Amino acid sequence: MAETEINVRLDLRSQPYVNRLRTLSAIVGSDVGAPIHAVKTANTASAKRAMLGQLKARNKEGIVFKRHLAPHTPGRPASGGDWLKIKFTATASCIVAGTNGRKRSVALELLDGRGRRMGVGNVTIPPNDAIPVAGTIIECRYLYAYPGGYLYQPVYLHPRDDVRLDACTTSQLKLKAASDDGDGI
Repeated sequence: MAETEINVRLDLRSQPYVNRLRTLSAIVGSDVGAPIHAVKTANTASAKRAMLGQLKARNKEGIVFKRHLAPHTPGRPASGGDWLKIKFTATASCIVAGTNGRKRSVALELLDGRGRRMGVGNVTIPPNDAIPVAGTIIECRYLYAYPGGYLYQPVYLHPRDDVRLDACTTSQLKLKAASDDGDGI
């Protein structure tokens, strides 16, 4: 069976979001298994609260709220304007394994279920903060962890002198949600 090529050239940027979404849905359909599909949309305050709760409960990455009557505006939607992008981040207390050469970053470790140290990635230390030494504990914010422990989008927050080494375990990690149905980001 030959693939069907869709050659549609519509400039809908000036149209309200609700019109752009309606057009996209008509073009791509609702087949969740398709390479491109429209995601579920909530239109009322109660539906938005419910969707927010469902996405958080399923460990999704976040949610984007858009004004339905707003035209498309290129740029960064998270910096204000008609889009509000919310990432569902988590934090973890990590052990500093050591510095990464001359870079302003450190390698991170956590204890696995048997108490063995395992690497979970690196985090950059901002210029105004001292680079922590090996063996200290620091707090990092991250979007999620891959199964195996690596932190995705880690951000250094601050040193932790109130946390014991044995609390720095992989059990504190928020693992990446399975990509099951594409109904959210």
